Amino acid sequence: MVDITGHGQAENIMQEGEKQERTLVEASPFTTERKLYEISLQQSEEKFRLIAENTNDTIALLDMDFNITYVSPSIMKIRGYTVEEAVLQKPEQILTPASLQKFMEMAAKIMPSELAGTAQTRDYPTIELEQYHKNGSTVWVELSFSFLRDETNKAKAIVVVSRDTTKRRRAEEALLESERLYWSLISNSSDLIILSDAHGITIFCSPQSETVIGYSYEKFIGQMMPDIFHPDDADLCRRTWEEVFQKGHDLQDFEYRIIDPQGGVRWVSHTSNQVKVNKRVLGTHSTIRNITDRKIAEQVIRASEEKYKTMLNASPDCMVLINLKGIIIEISEIGLELFGVDSRDEMVGEDIFQFVPTEEYERLQELLAKTMNEGFTQNIGLTVRKKNQSKFTSEISATLMQGPDGEPLSFMIIVRDISHRKKMEAKQSHSNRMSTIGEMAAGIAHEINQPLNIISMVMDKILFETDRTNTVDVEFLKNKSNKIFENITRIRDIIDHVRAFSSSREDYILTAFNVNSSIVNATSMIVEQFKHHGISMNLQLETRIPQVVGNTYKFEQVILNLLTNAKDAVMEKKSKQQDSEMLVRIRSYEENLFIFVEVTDNGIGIKNDDLHNVMLPFYTTKEEGKGTGLGLSISYQIMKEMNGSIEITSDESFGTKIRLVLPVQEKK
Repeated sequence: MVDITGHGQAENIMQEGEKQERTLVEASPFTTERKLYEISLQQSEEKFRLIAENTNDTIALLDMDFNITYVSPSIMKIRGYTVEEAVLQKPEQILTPASLQKFMEMAAKIMPSELAGTAQTRDYPTIELEQYHKNGSTVWVELSFSFLRDETNKAKAIVVVSRDTTKRRRAEEALLESERLYWSLISNSSDLIILSDAHGITIFCSPQSETVIGYSYEKFIGQMMPDIFHPDDADLCRRTWEEVFQKGHDLQDFEYRIIDPQGGVRWVSHTSNQVKVNKRVLGTHSTIRNITDRKIAEQVIRASEEKYKTMLNASPDCMVLINLKGIIIEISEIGLELFGVDSRDEMVGEDIFQFVPTEEYERLQELLAKTMNEGFTQNIGLTVRKKNQSKFTSEISATLMQGPDGEPLSFMIIVRDISHRKKMEAKQSHSNRMSTIGEMAAGIAHEINQPLNIISMVMDKILFETDRTNTVDVEFLKNKSNKIFENITRIRDIIDHVRAFSSSREDYILTAFNVNSSIVNATSMIVEQFKHHGISMNLQLETRIPQVVGNTYKFEQVILNLLTNAKDAVMEKKSKQQDSEMLVRIRSYEENLFIFVEVTDNGIGIKNDDLHNVMLPFYTTKEEGKGTGLGLSISYQIMKEMNGSIEITSDESFGTKIRLVLPVQEKK
């Protein structure tokens, strides 16, 4: 009940004034009585004003139609309106719709009896209403009211006293909201929440009991933890509860097993903390979480990891797992041996870029970027550095490891030491070149024989003229000598080119060269063979073709390998179809910053089953003894070194077209 002293004092003052007025009128002459009445009334009004203006509550007088006839200045503190503004307001301007309805319902109950003068009570209960503040907000007030009555007990005015209860109301609402939120959290939590008293007796158990452990909350209320533990964990759990309830220890993620009502096994994680007020222990707060799925997942993961490690270490190649930043997170046992380290600790946590030379950084970055975009990258040559700083040639393949939603997680890199293979390939390549030179011996001999014939003819001419005239013209001799030296130089160039072509040096510095020149040099060494077998060679070389970067002699070897295969293909077809014409065409052209060289023949063709294998080492479609199976394999490696590629299309009826693709050398 609100203190309405202000209202009672106001009513008493007015009644006291009326009594004084009657006493003065009865005891004095008219003039004196009037004067004394005015003085008494003035004193009464002054007391009322002092009370009304100095109370924190708002005092208001309303007529029986709810029009305000007076309001105390404290209205400004509560609602922000001045007295002049407030007296002009109607109930609907003061109260929010819900409070207005509440007020009108109350008035409908008590006003009829007050207007009729039949009211049986002078005390009415307080009512809490929400009022508008001048700043646009609302305030809550606790309102008490009474009536001023005449001699017949009929109400003639309403006295209203309002007290600001906004802070209290807001606090109550906040507390209520907090309670609702707390209960919502408990009700919607996936964990079971248990409150126990200081003796460990359960006094509250949240509704999740059946979901988490399978038992109704009633099984817990009024007792300590029921005996639902797995037999293998029971002793440990009992000792743990003694630590919690008798020694006051807290629990953090204590894991154990229980047996549910169906006899199944569930894993739970139990966290328990003491509840204290002023160092006095009131009880414990426990949270129990069902972790069965997690435990099963952990078991599956452990089994998967064991399987993964077995597969990792069973691979004959080094396998390295790195995160997206290039940090090594796993390496196989073969990898430890390959990098020359004694333990995983020397590799795990290190940057993968520490194990490649500085000049290979960009190449490794490109490999990872390509893997990120395409998902995998295969067989990229890369120099790798061991722990002792020695280097070896490797072949790198990388795969992007992704999560369930496709998000990139890490890179799986396979490192294969191909140093020995590279040496063998170099030897095989050299052997292949020497074999090619042997096959082209007739052509080379022809190339050398032509300038020798010219030299012989010039010498005969000189001797003939000398014998005929017994004198030699100096100018004639000079011209003939120049001719001799020109052909000697031609012979020397042919020999030098054959020597360079047959060289096995691997430290050749890559340079820019013209593919047409290499094609012409290569064809010059085999053209005599073609003529001898009746094979037509057609050169269609685009003029002013841009240069490419690489080893011109190795590129000649590629052309010679392709021409040799073309020769064998057309001759094999000729042996089966005597009327077939043997044709080989070489075409070069530029398109979209790439140089294309096509070697086309109308020979026997390649079967579809063999097309995917012809690039493999030692794979051959020729009869036994007629091929090593290394020509195309070596050509493929040479093209890779030049950042190029080989494309093959073939038809057993129309022949084969092999296209070499090389990037144009950028101008600097």
